[in-house]
Amino acid sequence: MERLTGDKVKLPGRRQFLILVPFALFYAVCAILGDLEAARGRGIARNAGSFALWFLGSYLVLLALCVLLANRAAVLSVLPFPAACSGGEKRQNRRGVYFIFAAVCLLGCLPYYLMYYPGWLNNDAVWQIEQILGMAERSNHHPYFHTLLMRVFFMLGYRLSGTYTGGAALYTFVQMSVMALVFAFFLYQLYLRGARFCWLALALLFYAVLPINTLLTICMGKDEFFTAALLLFAWLTATIDLDAAEGRRDKAGRKKESAKWLACFAAGLLVCLLRSNGVFIFAGTSVCLLAVKLRRAVRAKAGRNRIFPRRSFLCAAAVLACYLLWHGPLLGAMHVQPPDTIESLTMPTQHLLCAYLKGGELTEEETALLGRVIPLEKAEEYYNPRLFDPMKELIRESGDQQAIADDKGGYFRLWLRVGLRNPLQYLVAQVRQTAGFWAYRVPDYEYVYGEYYMVDNPFGIETVRKLFSYDAELAMHDYLMGFLDLYNRVWSLGLNTWLMVFCLAYMAYQRKNALIFAPFVMLLVTLLLATPVYNEFRYAYGLFAAFPILFHFAFGGERGYGGGEEARG
Repeated sequence: MERLTGDKVKLPGRRQFLILVPFALFYAVCAILGDLEAARGRGIARNAGSFALWFLGSYLVLLALCVLLANRAAVLSVLPFPAACSGGEKRQNRRGVYFIFAAVCLLGCLPYYLMYYPGWLNNDAVWQIEQILGMAERSNHHPYFHTLLMRVFFMLGYRLSGTYTGGAALYTFVQMSVMALVFAFFLYQLYLRGARFCWLALALLFYAVLPINTLLTICMGKDEFFTAALLLFAWLTATIDLDAAEGRRDKAGRKKESAKWLACFAAGLLVCLLRSNGVFIFAGTSVCLLAVKLRRAVRAKAGRNRIFPRRSFLCAAAVLACYLLWHGPLLGAMHVQPPDTIESLTMPTQHLLCAYLKGGELTEEETALLGRVIPLEKAEEYYNPRLFDPMKELIRESGDQQAIADDKGGYFRLWLRVGLRNPLQYLVAQVRQTAGFWAYRVPDYEYVYGEYYMVDNPFGIETVRKLFSYDAELAMHDYLMGFLDLYNRVWSLGLNTWLMVFCLAYMAYQRKNALIFAPFVMLLVTLLLATPVYNEFRYAYGLFAAFPILFHFAFGGERGYGGGEEARG
């Protein structure tokens, strides 16, 4: 895109003034609830005044930024910006550029890989390796599909090297390579779509140099493969229309159409299989996609045979059918144990405990029903409003979670009845358990990568430095901890959410298609419904890793298949 000159500033219309109101409300609610402890000590009048100020300030900032971004072509035309920061035309397909991006991303991980060879091993991975080696019962607590994936490369590395360290090293290297290829794919898409050179360079530094990305890439676990699947799924959702009329009906055209269908199916299925909340992310995104397509078809007054998005529906149905087949007959045939009942009940349990322990009203019958599951005499000792794991372990060791499985309806009614009488306690429990994912600031530092060094394990896997000295390792440790401290001072998971909401606000302001954001909104929704830790970075890592491409969709010059032409800028 050549830099535009002589552009006139366009003032917002009535719709644009109104569309920002719900987004300003979001920021005001998050600001007040995020400082809940202080808010509870203030009176109603002061809280109302703070809310009004936050709403007004958020609205004015949103309006100013949206007007500025919408008219940035006019602003840039009068500023002496270098050519590197101006827009460019779509570029030609050059596969060599893709492999250069992939090589740079892989090289960015290599120093960490060689320093901490064979990678970082956390407790989750230890349990999965125990299952691989037959030392522990097979379990779907951590998705067993990922355990099988880990088994392939871990055992291949073991056979090639004769050591478990070699098995871990090969798995980690494969994971590094996959992430390098995925990150390179998005960098290459930015390149093809004419992203500004300065933005392309920043995106490359983000993926190849930022320690948060590179260190999670050398950590054995399900988070990286799930993130790769989530990013690809979001991209395909926004850029491929399975129901679009295909002009070419020859063999090459049908082959291309089948490849698109297969890519959408594979990405969706991987999202479902690689994370326990993945199926909800997929289902929610599919509902959004189908709703948008139906609305678009109705508005276009298409023929009856074109109103229903048949191919997209069939693709989603095929993914869900395969997921159910995997979680039913296939896992049963492999004797894989499902997660226990309490694992997915973080929020209702925290709600009930907050009501019980913090002055809520429960009848004797309700208390007795709760006491069947939780040893209430120990509840106060184990209750942590921001971390469910201690209470979860107490229930596993001394409680009776089978009571919930045997009377699901009864415990649902218990949760509902207590909540209707104690809404404040439920709100407090919800805020404290999830604040890290939506509040700009929280009391404690978030978990990023500090706990992911090599843990003790029964396999004899130990860190073996390659090409680096002990002093270099100490220097690396100081650098990583310094970066972690800097990250926590200037960033947060809540800021990730605030930035995503701002992107959505601008897309609504500009009438852009925001489908690419649907998987990440659904990711946040699943965390609000079931997260066991209030501020765990890896749970929301998919959103953080997607920012370069999300910013391009939000602020760049393209809308994806669902939008129309957009003004340049």
